[in-house]
Order: sequence, then structure tokens, then C-alpha cells
Amino acid sequence: ILIGLLVYLLFGQLVLKSTNTIIAVPSDRNTIVTIESYKNIATKKGLICPILQGGLGNRLFQFSTAFAAAMSKDMDVLIPSKAQIRQVFEINVKYTNISDFCKGFPKVLDKASPTYNSTLLEFSPSSQIQLGYGLQSWKYFYKYDKQLRKQLTFRKHIKDAAEQEINKILQKRNIKSRQNITLVGVHIRRGDKVGNNDGFNIATPEYLNRSVNYYVTKYKFVLFIVISDGMKWSKDNMPSHVPIEYVSLGKRDLDMATVVACDHTIMTIGTFGWWIGYLTNGEVVYLKDAAKKGSRFERILNHKDHFYPHWIGL
Repeated sequence: ILIGLLVYLLFGQLVLKSTNTIIAVPSDRNTIVTIESYKNIATKKGLICPILQGGLGNRLFQFSTAFAAAMSKDMDVLIPSKAQIRQVFEINVKYTNISDFCKGFPKVLDKASPTYNSTLLEFSPSSQIQLGYGLQSWKYFYKYDKQLRKQLTFRKHIKDAAEQEINKILQKRNIKSRQNITLVGVHIRRGDKVGNNDGFNIATPEYLNRSVNYYVTKYKFVLFIVISDGMKWSKDNMPSHVPIEYVSLGKRDLDMATVVACDHTIMTIGTFGWWIGYLTNGEVVYLKDAAKKGSRFERILNHKDHFYPHWIGL
């Protein structure tokens, strides 16, 4: 019985070391760390597991806050190997192929979403935690903007597809040089927000008219590139006095990368459009009356926390 028990334990340890791994990328891409050895390291260095849920925009807020918190506290960030954001961006943090690795870690949860909670991240640098929910404030990660933008670089095949689409549009319009035109990416959120009861005001034709006029009065030659989950409505309601191209490449990440390749942004509502504005890194026009009067969303939305102060609300 004793020999059998020893064989069982030895076999169990071999299985653990061969299947339960955490891999660091890209500088030590080939380095495989067992759970046991990582836990020894983690006693000296804390670990943040962002709870990645919702759409791509939501997940970017969750990852970015975890990344910045880890930077500020000299902790590690750990995400699933199959995380959507890893398929879209050149994320360079540790990842795991164990779906429940972080299960059991204490949860630090943001329940306000588009409002900054100054005490939320007051956990010990030696902690092992799960960090989740909205986290929809630039104040959580602005101190590490340069490092974050490096993390959120589109993967090459996505970036190449976006550049190809932009070049095709310029050739179609006989625009010889990118220097001769100002491109403004427009994201019009419709879809599940039409007739919604969650407190969002969707963009109106009047808002879109104000937004395009902001740019055409400021820049000499402007071309608007529109993506939307309600393309028919967008085509029917975008202003007719400005040049517009409509893009639908079949995947949201490709559409996103195309408008991010523009110079400036018009967003309507939603976190997907917010991140288009952030990643474009030009001027951003947003819908200042995004919340319906008297709604819960109006009560929890803090404009100064959610929108950058240099963005333009119209």
C-alpha cells in the first residue's frame, strides 16, 4: 500500500508539472513555470487576475485597470491563454492555460462602472486577487498610458488589414497622399441599445450633424469613415453634406482597427467607441447627453471620471 501511495503521488506531481502551466510572453516565451514554482514566486510578488467579461470595450477597461494597478504595485497580471484581447492585441503579460487557476482568489469588484473609486485598488502588493466589473474610468490607468498603449497594439494581421482598407478608400477617392486629408473615424452604436431600458440615449441625426460640423469647420479636407452595428440607419442618417465611406469588414476587431487608423474620432455611446477614441489618440467628440434623465445610468455616470477632460462633449 505504501509503495502504491508513493507511486500515485509521484505520478500526480509529474502530471501537475506537465499540464498546469503559466507561460510568460514574449521575452521569455519558451519559459514554462509550474503552478508550484509560480506559487513560490507569488509569495514575494502579488498577482492580479482581471475578470474579463462583456464586449471587447468592457474587457479593455478590465485589463487596463489590472495592468496599471500591477505596474503601480510591482505585481503580475495573469490572463487566460484564449482571452479575446490576446487574439486582437499584442498583450505582453503572463497567461495561463488553466481556466480556473484564479478561482478562490478574493474578488475586488467595481460596482459603479463609469465612476472612479479612489479606494478600490487599496489592496496589498503581495495579494493574489481577482479584479472585475466595470472599471470604466481613465483615472485607473492614465499614469501608465505609454506602457498601456504598447500593450494595446493591434496584431500585425489586423493592423495590415486596416491599413489596406484605408489605402483602398484613398485610391477610390483619388487621394494621392495621406497628408492631404484628415480622416475621422465614426462609430455609431445601435444594435441592442435601440429601444433599450438601461438608460442610454442613442445618437440622433442632430448629434451626428453637430459632430461632423465640428471637424469640417476646423480642418480643410475631411473624410469620415463610419462603422456601425446599424449600418442602414447610419447611411440614412449621417449628414449628406460631407464625404463619407462606410466600412464593414465582417469582424469587429478589423472594423475597429480601421477607424483607429484615422486621425480623429466621433463616438456615440458604449465602451467600444470609447476605446476607438482612446486608441486613435486624436481629438474625440462624444455624446454629452449619453444618459437618459432619471435613469440609473445617469446616477452612476460621472462625466469627469469616464471621459477624458480634453475630449469634446457635444
